[in-house]
Amino acid sequence: MQSENKLNITLKKINKEIIDQKQELIQAIKGEKGIKYPNFNQSSSGDLSNWREKLVNVYAEAILLEKQESIVFLNSWGRETADLLIAIQFPLDLAMKEIKFYRDMIGGIIKEQAKAASLSLDEFYELLSSFDHVVDHAIHLISVFYMKKYSTNIQSAKNAVDELSVPIVNVSEKIGVLPLIGDLDTQRAQVLMEVALTKSAECEYEYLIIDLSGVPVIDTMVAHQIFKVLDALQLLGVETKLSGIRPEIAQTMISLGLDFKDAKSFSSLHLALKYIGFEQINGG
Repeated sequence: MQSENKLNITLKKINKEIIDQKQELIQAIKGEKGIKYPNFNQSSSGDLSNWREKLVNVYAEAILLEKQESIVFLNSWGRETADLLIAIQFPLDLAMKEIKFYRDMIGGIIKEQAKAASLSLDEFYELLSSFDHVVDHAIHLISVFYMKKYSTNIQSAKNAVDELSVPIVNVSEKIGVLPLIGDLDTQRAQVLMEVALTKSAECEYEYLIIDLSGVPVIDTMVAHQIFKVLDALQLLGVETKLSGIRPEIAQTMISLGLDFKDAKSFSSLHLALKYIGFEQINGG
């Protein structure tokens, strides 16, 4: 019981020592030559100082917590910290180095306080083991949350690019043209479906021309997705035409056994527009 009280008193002293030395600890890393910051936006130095202060606070608070309590405490901090690091574009590897740097600094405080309290080897080991558990869990959480947030941001950016790469142009009140450029993958094909249906319904198109002039390759996957779009548009009462079928694309389609016979196709957008009477509408 006496040993437990002595350990608790030591923990509180360590906590106080970390808090008292917080500013010195935050500034100490600036003299660490082993950590380089290539291409880091120094205008975010205020946010970076904030991240370091919270890290030191986390170490100080976690010292006083039981293992299970520290896990709950760290979970909330880890998610918030990952969001901050992503926002200021702070590299994950540098964050890991800083976490370990402050472990070493605070480890020195723990060592000095353990000596001052004359802790036994077992008591010191228990104290240090508990602190290492906190640090290891912090590293794990930051890594997991950082990568999840990073992947989410990348996917959001990709979705935005995909949406911009599937534009529909109004050529008249009832006619839209959807020019496709570049390769079609599964994700972009799904965006194609969503944009074509949503825009056609909103604008109440009678005709939608899908122009394939900028699509380098038509394979079975691409053809299947186009078929799905055509069928869905037909259910909306939108008559769909294909344009931009170049000779080499036509040959490839035939060799693959692809059949667009149910969808009227044209070699150029001009011919497709002419077929549906756009020139007469435009001239009238």
